[in-house]
Amino acid sequence: MSEELIIGNMSVEMSNPGNSLVDADGLVRNFNRMLLDADEQRQMLADARDWEKLAHGLASFRSMKAALDVLIRSIEDDVAAHLPDKKVPVQGLGLLERRSTVTRKWDSENLLQHIVRTTLDPEYTGEVVYENIYDLITTLKAVLPFTPSLGWRVTALKEIDVPIDKFSESTYGRQTITITK
Repeated sequence: MSEELIIGNMSVEMSNPGNSLVDADGLVRNFNRMLLDADEQRQMLADARDWEKLAHGLASFRSMKAALDVLIRSIEDDVAAHLPDKKVPVQGLGLLERRSTVTRKWDSENLLQHIVRTTLDPEYTGEVVYENIYDLITTLKAVLPFTPSLGWRVTALKEIDVPIDKFSESTYGRQTITITK
């Protein structure tokens, strides 16, 4: 069952797959009805130019949105914890995929020294040849953080056999769930 929810000039398609907890209780239907009622009240207050009541409503809805965000995050954590595989197709919903974020804290100074030393003198002979300087420039362009995140490029570092864990500390974020159709 799918309904289109229109509030003001925004339109959102609300899906309500069968056999779900929210469908059994009619929660989604009731929530959609309450949103439509709230929008009718908003329109009446806007037509009456009652900005004070609109402001109170805005504060109330922001608080409700924060509470809803907490609930959604809790449900997402529960799904991530119980999902049997990283990717699972769900009939009538799509593909659920558990994802994690990784944050690295880099030891950039030692990593840079390692790259320069191993690229300029890969045989550890103490001699630097012209070709190695060109290789160093090419390598630095490939691995340096010329990205918005300013994080070293892990794939490029792995390609030149740099031990990533030796030069970084990883922190794993919470798992999220994406749903694609």
